[in-house]
Amino acid sequence: MSALAAVEPDPQASTHGLVDLADQIFDRVSPYEGDGLRNHCRRLYNLATMLMAKNGVELDRNVAYLVAMIHDLGLVADEVDGKTYLHRSYALFERITDGQDLADTSPEVLRECLLFNHRLLPVSGLSPQAECFRKAVQIEHTRGLARFGLDRGAVREVFDAYPRDNFDRVLVDFTWRVVKREPWTLLKGIFL
Repeated sequence: MSALAAVEPDPQASTHGLVDLADQIFDRVSPYEGDGLRNHCRRLYNLATMLMAKNGVELDRNVAYLVAMIHDLGLVADEVDGKTYLHRSYALFERITDGQDLADTSPEVLRECLLFNHRLLPVSGLSPQAECFRKAVQIEHTRGLARFGLDRGAVREVFDAYPRDNFDRVLVDFTWRVVKREPWTLLKGIFL
């Protein structure tokens, strides 16, 4: 069985509507042409769910997919407020999930997954789910050099299935947006 097949969103779960919701919100909010950002989010989803499976951490896969697809949209979402793009991503998530079945996932776990996923340094007391997302971002941005115990072949399969496309261009735009709008986030939000 492929590593990707083992962590696909679950079409039988009561939360399967979250997958369509995530894709619709992503399509509406993302201003980028190409598949760079979309594939980045899908790599993050796959890497995070692989880490959760490896470590025995529970999180509904459809909820995890929604978190992954929304996690960077605070950088480009004009319709939500927040002091940083991480807070805006969380505000967008809260708004679109109002009344949705989130499989009884703790609101605090969801908040941590969205606010701390780009944190480079360990965060004391972070939920195991958010820690998996944090490590998945590091695997993603090291292009698989860091793997946190995941099989090299499984990580390569994720990168092969979802190529970078124009993601480097998207990262340059993200960096410019952060430097221009909220430069403090480079320190408080990513490092601390």
